[in-house]
This record gives sequence, C-alpha cells and structure tokens, in this order.
Amino acid sequence: MAKTSEEKLQNMLASRKRSQERAREKAQKKLADPEWRQQQFAKQLAQHQASIERQREKAKNPVTRTQSQAAKKAKASRKKSYGSKGRTPTAEERRYMSLLGALPCIPCHVHGKTTFPVSLHHTDGRVAPDAHKRCLPICDHHHQHAAPKEVRLEFPWLVPVHADGSVGGKAEFERHNGSQDSLLQLAYEMAGIDHLKNTN
Repeated sequence: MAKTSEEKLQNMLASRKRSQERAREKAQKKLADPEWRQQQFAKQLAQHQASIERQREKAKNPVTRTQSQAAKKAKASRKKSYGSKGRTPTAEERRYMSLLGALPCIPCHVHGKTTFPVSLHHTDGRVAPDAHKRCLPICDHHHQHAAPKEVRLEFPWLVPVHADGSVGGKAEFERHNGSQDSLLQLAYEMAGIDHLKNTN
C-alpha cells in the first residue's frame, strides 16, 4: 500500500529529529571531554596572540604608518568637485534666484520687449561666494541658442551670451546689450533687491 504524502512528511520530520538528536549527543560528548576543551582553548589563545603580534608589528613599522598618514592627508587635501551645476545654493541665494527668475528677459527689456520664459545665467560662475545671487534672467535666444537668421536680421541685439557656433559670445552679447554687471544692476532694481554693494 502506497504511503500518503502526510505519512512521508511525518517520516521525514522524524528522521530529521533523530539526526539532530545524534548531533546534539555528539556535541555534548565533546564538551564533556576535558582534553577536547583544552585543545579548543589553546586554538583560541593562539589566534588571539597572533592578532596581538600583528598589531605590534604594524605599530613598529613606520613605513606603514607614514603611508597611511600620507593617504589620509591626500584624501583630506583633495579639492571638492561640484560638477557642472556648481555648489548647492544657500537659502538666501534661492530667495534671490526666485525674485530674479520672476522677471522678464533683461536684455530684451532694455530694447523695449517683454520676453518670457527666462533662465538664470550665472555671471560669476557657480561656486564663488554669492555666485547664485549674481544670476541674470535671460531668454533662450539671449542665453545659449541663437535665434533664426531672419529674426537676428530684424533684432541684431538678439545674440546668445554663450556662443552658438559662430553666433554670439560674451563680447558680442555685451556690445549689443551692455555689460552683464549693468544688466544685473537693472535686474536687482526691477526685483527690489539692494544687493550689489553687499557682494562687491
């Protein structure tokens, strides 16, 4: 007669229990044997002494310590890289960026046009102190993408501050629109920020 799956499971559990009991009895015999316990203690003691000896050798070896100290010093002196986005703006810088970002494009405003949306152009990089306060709100065609040729023929002052191929660049942008500092001063006045005297 074939065994049911439940009987097979019961037999398997009983076999496992017998195996565990045998292992437990074997371990108890070892623990009861003073000679086996002495051997285990001697092994642990030898491992501990070897560890202490390694630590003493490490402390005696000045080359290892010097190399370790040099590695730590090199790691500490490494300059922090902020990546292409620069450092994270402070809370105060974010407040200024928010005020400036609400303005229309300043170069377009100088030429009597109101243009949205704008992006914030950092006039003094992205890492220097207060760098995120010195952001000029400008439209895409004044920032980095040149307007189509027929548009530039009608509005020659519409050139990007970051050259787009052979069009634009800082010098050409400032020749048509004024210096970035003067445009920034106008932006602060429009946003109600009395700021330039505090950062220069």
